[in-house]
Amino acid sequence: MSNAIKAGNGAEVYEHDIKYYADEYINDLPEKEDSINNNPSLFTGMIKYIYKHLFKPKRNDKVLYNSNSVLDTGDIELLDNIWNIYTELCYRYNKRPTLLNFSLLVGIGNDVFNSWIRGEYRAGENGASSPHCQTAKKWKAECESSLVDGATERNSVGCIFALKANYGYTETPQRIEITGANTPALSQEDIRQIADQARKESIPELLDSLPDE
Repeated sequence: MSNAIKAGNGAEVYEHDIKYYADEYINDLPEKEDSINNNPSLFTGMIKYIYKHLFKPKRNDKVLYNSNSVLDTGDIELLDNIWNIYTELCYRYNKRPTLLNFSLLVGIGNDVFNSWIRGEYRAGENGASSPHCQTAKKWKAECESSLVDGATERNSVGCIFALKANYGYTETPQRIEITGANTPALSQEDIRQIADQARKESIPELLDSLPDE
Protein backbone atom coordinates (compact mmCIF):
# COMPACT_ATOMS: atom_id res chain seq x y z
CA MET A 1 0.00 0.00 0.00
CA SER A 2 1.96 2.97 -1.32
CA ASN A 3 1.99 6.49 0.14
CA ALA A 4 2.27 7.93 -3.38
CA ILE A 5 -0.66 9.52 -5.19
CA LYS A 6 -1.55 9.38 -8.87
CA ALA A 7 -0.99 12.52 -10.92
CA GLY A 8 -3.20 13.60 -13.80
CA ASN A 9 -1.07 11.64 -16.27
CA GLY A 10 -1.34 8.48 -14.18
CA ALA A 11 2.18 8.65 -12.80
CA GLU A 12 2.71 8.06 -9.07
CA VAL A 13 4.18 11.03 -7.23
CA TYR A 14 4.90 11.85 -3.61
CA GLU A 15 3.48 14.96 -1.95
CA HIS A 16 6.44 15.05 0.41
CA ASP A 17 9.77 13.25 0.77
CA ILE A 18 8.60 12.01 4.18
CA LYS A 19 6.16 9.66 2.46
CA TYR A 20 8.78 8.60 -0.09
CA TYR A 21 11.18 7.49 2.64
CA ALA A 22 8.34 5.85 4.55
CA ASP A 23 7.67 3.65 1.52
CA GLU A 24 11.37 3.02 0.99
CA TYR A 25 11.73 1.78 4.57
CA ILE A 26 8.65 -0.46 4.33
CA ASN A 27 9.66 -1.90 0.96
CA ASP A 28 13.08 -2.84 2.33
CA LEU A 29 11.65 -4.85 5.23
CA PRO A 30 12.24 -8.60 4.93
CA GLU A 31 9.09 -10.60 4.29
CA LYS A 32 9.48 -12.52 7.54
CA GLU A 33 8.96 -9.28 9.51
CA ASP A 34 5.55 -8.54 10.97
CA SER A 35 3.40 -5.97 9.25
CA ILE A 36 4.24 -2.41 10.24
CA ASN A 37 0.58 -2.06 11.22
CA ASN A 38 1.02 -4.59 14.00
CA ASN A 39 4.53 -3.84 15.17
CA PRO A 40 5.18 -0.55 17.04
CA SER A 41 8.94 -1.08 16.83
CA LEU A 42 8.84 -1.11 13.04
CA PHE A 43 6.89 2.14 12.99
CA THR A 44 9.43 3.79 15.29
CA GLY A 45 12.18 2.43 13.06
CA MET A 46 10.48 4.04 10.06
CA ILE A 47 10.31 7.37 11.91
CA LYS A 48 14.05 7.26 12.67
CA TYR A 49 14.80 6.22 9.08
CA ILE A 50 12.97 9.31 7.77
CA TYR A 51 14.81 11.52 10.28
CA LYS A 52 18.18 10.18 9.17
CA HIS A 53 17.49 10.93 5.49
CA LEU A 54 15.69 14.25 5.80
CA PHE A 55 16.22 16.12 9.05
CA LYS A 56 19.47 14.90 10.59
CA PRO A 57 22.23 17.45 9.90
CA LYS A 58 25.06 16.34 7.63
CA ARG A 59 28.62 17.48 8.19
CA ASN A 60 28.31 20.63 6.04
CA ASP A 61 24.69 21.48 6.83
CA LYS A 62 23.85 24.77 8.49
CA VAL A 63 21.66 24.42 11.55
CA LEU A 64 19.44 27.03 13.18
CA TYR A 65 18.86 26.95 16.96
CA ASN A 66 19.15 23.16 17.12
CA SER A 67 22.22 21.04 16.43
CA ASN A 68 20.11 17.87 15.94
CA SER A 69 17.91 19.10 13.11
CA VAL A 70 18.20 21.02 9.85
CA LEU A 71 14.74 22.46 10.53
CA ASP A 72 14.29 26.03 11.69
CA THR A 73 12.46 25.78 15.00
CA GLY A 74 11.26 29.33 14.49
CA ASP A 75 9.17 28.27 11.49
CA ILE A 76 6.15 26.89 13.32
CA GLU A 77 4.06 26.74 10.14
CA LEU A 78 6.57 24.37 8.55
CA LEU A 79 6.66 22.23 11.69
CA ASP A 80 2.86 22.09 11.75
CA ASN A 81 2.82 20.90 8.13
CA ILE A 82 5.26 18.14 9.04
CA TRP A 83 3.07 17.25 12.04
CA ASN A 84 0.10 16.81 9.70
CA ILE A 85 2.10 14.41 7.50
CA TYR A 86 3.34 12.56 10.57
CA THR A 87 -0.19 12.06 11.91
CA GLU A 88 -1.35 10.86 8.47
CA LEU A 89 1.25 8.10 8.72
CA CYS A 90 0.17 7.31 12.27
CA TYR A 91 -3.46 6.82 11.31
CA ARG A 92 -2.55 4.93 8.13
CA TYR A 93 -0.52 2.39 10.09
CA ASN A 94 -2.82 2.17 13.12
CA LYS A 95 -0.52 4.04 15.52
CA ARG A 96 -1.31 6.81 17.99
CA PRO A 97 0.52 10.12 17.50
CA THR A 98 2.81 11.19 20.32
CA LEU A 99 4.99 14.22 20.83
CA LEU A 100 7.86 11.87 21.64
CA ASN A 101 7.71 10.11 18.26
CA PHE A 102 7.33 13.45 16.51
CA SER A 103 10.46 14.55 18.34
CA LEU A 104 12.29 11.52 16.92
CA LEU A 105 11.07 12.41 13.44
CA VAL A 106 12.16 16.06 13.36
CA GLY A 107 15.11 15.97 15.75
CA ILE A 108 13.67 18.59 18.10
CA GLY A 109 13.69 17.61 21.76
CA ASN A 110 10.40 16.73 23.44
CA ASP A 111 11.37 19.12 26.24
CA VAL A 112 11.33 21.94 23.66
CA PHE A 113 7.73 21.13 22.75
CA ASN A 114 6.79 21.08 26.43
CA SER A 115 8.41 24.48 26.96
CA TRP A 116 6.32 25.87 24.10
CA ILE A 117 3.19 24.41 25.68
CA ARG A 118 4.08 26.17 28.94
CA GLY A 119 4.33 29.45 27.06
CA GLU A 120 8.11 29.71 27.40
CA TYR A 121 8.92 30.18 23.72
CA ARG A 122 11.87 32.56 23.51
CA ALA A 123 11.00 33.68 27.05
CA GLY A 124 8.63 36.28 25.60
CA GLU A 125 6.17 38.11 27.80
CA ASN A 126 3.31 36.90 25.62
CA GLY A 127 4.66 33.39 25.18
CA ALA A 128 1.32 31.79 26.04
CA SER A 129 -0.33 33.54 23.09
CA SER A 130 2.50 32.82 20.65
CA PRO A 131 1.87 30.63 17.58
CA HIS A 132 4.40 28.15 18.98
CA CYS A 133 2.43 27.74 22.21
CA GLN A 134 -0.93 27.45 20.48
CA THR A 135 0.35 25.01 17.86
CA ALA A 136 2.13 22.76 20.37
CA LYS A 137 -1.03 22.69 22.49
CA LYS A 138 -2.97 21.64 19.40
CA TRP A 139 -0.51 18.78 18.82
CA LYS A 140 -0.85 17.61 22.43
CA ALA A 141 -4.65 17.82 22.21
CA GLU A 142 -4.62 15.60 19.12
CA CYS A 143 -2.50 13.05 20.97
CA GLU A 144 -4.97 13.12 23.86
CA SER A 145 -7.96 12.81 21.54
CA SER A 146 -6.44 9.75 19.89
CA LEU A 147 -5.95 8.07 23.28
CA VAL A 148 -9.54 8.86 24.28
CA ASP A 149 -10.73 7.22 21.06
CA GLY A 150 -8.70 4.12 21.88
CA ALA A 151 -9.99 3.99 25.45
CA THR A 152 -13.66 4.40 24.49
CA GLU A 153 -13.79 2.40 21.25
CA ARG A 154 -11.55 -0.52 22.17
CA ASN A 155 -11.22 -0.18 25.94
CA SER A 156 -7.46 -0.28 25.40
CA VAL A 157 -5.56 -0.72 28.66
CA GLY A 158 -2.55 1.04 27.13
CA CYS A 159 -4.62 4.09 26.19
CA ILE A 160 -6.23 4.23 29.63
CA PHE A 161 -2.83 4.03 31.33
CA ALA A 162 -1.40 6.78 29.08
CA LEU A 163 -4.37 9.06 29.82
CA LYS A 164 -3.85 8.56 33.57
CA ALA A 165 -0.08 9.05 33.41
CA ASN A 166 0.09 12.00 31.02
CA TYR A 167 -3.24 13.78 31.16
CA GLY A 168 -4.48 13.35 34.74
CA TYR A 169 -7.44 11.11 33.92
CA THR A 170 -8.99 9.06 36.73
CA GLU A 171 -11.41 6.17 36.76
CA THR A 172 -14.63 6.66 38.73
CA PRO A 173 -15.89 3.76 40.85
CA GLN A 174 -18.47 1.60 39.14
CA ARG A 175 -22.02 2.32 40.25
CA ILE A 176 -24.28 -0.68 40.85
CA GLU A 177 -28.02 -0.14 40.55
CA ILE A 178 -30.64 -2.63 41.75
CA THR A 179 -33.83 -2.76 39.74
CA GLY A 180 -36.74 -4.83 41.04
CA ALA A 181 -35.68 -8.32 42.03
CA ASN A 182 -32.55 -8.33 39.89
CA THR A 183 -30.01 -8.03 42.69
CA PRO A 184 -26.35 -8.30 41.73
CA ALA A 185 -24.55 -11.39 42.98
CA LEU A 186 -21.90 -10.67 45.60
CA SER A 187 -18.87 -12.83 46.22
CA GLN A 188 -17.72 -13.78 49.68
CA GLU A 189 -14.89 -11.23 49.34
CA ASP A 190 -17.38 -8.47 48.44
CA ILE A 191 -19.51 -9.32 51.48
CA ARG A 192 -16.44 -9.32 53.76
CA GLN A 193 -15.30 -5.90 52.51
CA ILE A 194 -18.78 -4.44 52.97
CA ALA A 195 -18.97 -5.83 56.52
CA ASP A 196 -15.53 -4.47 57.40
CA GLN A 197 -16.46 -1.04 56.08
CA ALA A 198 -19.74 -1.10 58.02
CA ARG A 199 -17.88 -1.91 61.24
CA LYS A 200 -15.40 0.92 60.67
CA GLU A 201 -18.22 3.38 60.17
CA SER A 202 -20.42 2.13 63.05
CA ILE A 203 -17.81 1.91 65.81
CA PRO A 204 -17.15 5.71 65.97
CA GLU A 205 -20.89 6.31 66.05
CA LEU A 206 -21.26 3.80 68.90
CA LEU A 207 -18.48 5.45 70.89
CA ASP A 208 -20.06 8.87 70.46
CA SER A 209 -23.35 7.54 71.87
CA LEU A 210 -21.76 6.16 75.07
CA PRO A 211 -22.12 8.21 78.30
CA ASP A 212 -19.07 10.12 79.53
CA GLU A 213 -18.90 8.12 82.78
